[in-house]
Amino acid sequence: MASMIYKTLQLYLLLLLVVRSEAAAFVPSSAFQIQNLFRTVDLTKSYLRESASFIIENISEEPQNEYYVAVPSEIVGNATDSHLAIMEVKEKRVDPAVSLVVEVGPSNTDLGVQFYKVQLSKPLTAGETSTIQMATATIGALEAQPKLIKQPEAQNLLWTGSKLALSPYKVARQRTKVKLPDRGANAYSKAKNDPQVEDTTLTYGPYVDSEPFATETIQVRYEYHFPVVEITKLERELWVSHSGGNLATEERYWMTNSAAKLSEAFSRLRWQASGMAGERSTAIKGFLIRLRPGARDVYFTDEIGNVSTSNFRADIRDPVLDFRPRYPIFGGWNYSFTLGWNHDLGRSLRVLSSEDSGSDTYMLRVPLLEGPDNAAYDVAEVSIILPEGANVVDIFSTYGDFTKEESLLKSHLDTIGRTVVKLTLNNIVDEHRRNELYITYTYSSASSLHKPIIVSAAIAAIFFAWIILGRIDVSISK
Repeated sequence: MASMIYKTLQLYLLLLLVVRSEAAAFVPSSAFQIQNLFRTVDLTKSYLRESASFIIENISEEPQNEYYVAVPSEIVGNATDSHLAIMEVKEKRVDPAVSLVVEVGPSNTDLGVQFYKVQLSKPLTAGETSTIQMATATIGALEAQPKLIKQPEAQNLLWTGSKLALSPYKVARQRTKVKLPDRGANAYSKAKNDPQVEDTTLTYGPYVDSEPFATETIQVRYEYHFPVVEITKLERELWVSHSGGNLATEERYWMTNSAAKLSEAFSRLRWQASGMAGERSTAIKGFLIRLRPGARDVYFTDEIGNVSTSNFRADIRDPVLDFRPRYPIFGGWNYSFTLGWNHDLGRSLRVLSSEDSGSDTYMLRVPLLEGPDNAAYDVAEVSIILPEGANVVDIFSTYGDFTKEESLLKSHLDTIGRTVVKLTLNNIVDEHRRNELYITYTYSSASSLHKPIIVSAAIAAIFFAWIILGRIDVSISK
């Protein structure tokens, strides 16, 4: 009996090793060849953005409907330590381009890459071509060099990458353009007649007949006179009130400036002098947030209380909140604050259907994210607090990489509690503001009367108790 168990364990371990070795050695079939790949590395923001446009050709004899994209494993990381914020792939066989479904595929530990499987809009027959457009955003790919600077010194960021696009297929011809901020690069990798320099761009290539997974490391060092805003946590709450016809939004931020740190003590005098001279700084001086039309009753507070250094331009079409923290936030400094505002609920809510029983179906449409420009988020928690008695039917977002959680919350004068839908998003950037969130739920007219009835009953009970107690004779008689 013991020997049988031992042999079974040996067989199980052998199968496990075979499966793991096959996963570690996975390489897509050479069914495609890439033509005319043009890649752009955008270094104008505080995080790395890359885009590529290229033509794929099916060089096999069979139709192909799956295409693989390779990403360095150190960028993907794991669920809790990933630096990849955006992975979008589109196909343009005819106008307009259509978004493709991207799934996490196997990894290859020997090559140090993580594969993503892309489903083409329709199978590509032998010899047929199609144009692919890909965009990624990576957090933490840029590092300050040096990491410590004096208060008036300029900050330099360093990008280390490859002048060849990482591809699991052979690339017939490719170029890489590095786009820089307005000051351009002060140091970069050079070769004979490579790159071509023009104002704020560096163009490497063209290169022909690049083998699969070929890379060639380059570095670009450039001045970046802006803060590197990293929001370590965002708690965003949207309160839906049918009785008040209001949608209240409150956002709580915990942020840090990941720019180069100060090598000496902060000087208020030097800071004021640099401000009067109009010098740029890596410190966070303030934020400009564009809110949706109709925003009102805006407030800005921090741990001390209300912050008066803010200005809200209540334009009907383009309301803007311009606010400044109590102090400049230099590299390595932290700050936390709260923003809030109201909207008319009718701008975001519509009735989908009405039942004879009095239960109506509603759809709420809100932005998944709002907030400052040029910012990266480690964790964002978006909570929708529905009216008491509402039941969630469906949740949909144009950005699907989130975890969902439902719970009950008892607020002022609630009895059964409000339904709360919380979405948790990891590693996102300000570009996710273009995504929207749709929540479908049912809510009856009886539920809307629940709280007024409870409050009226409570007031009536107190009133009658007061009358009864007033009629009781509590005097001491002889």
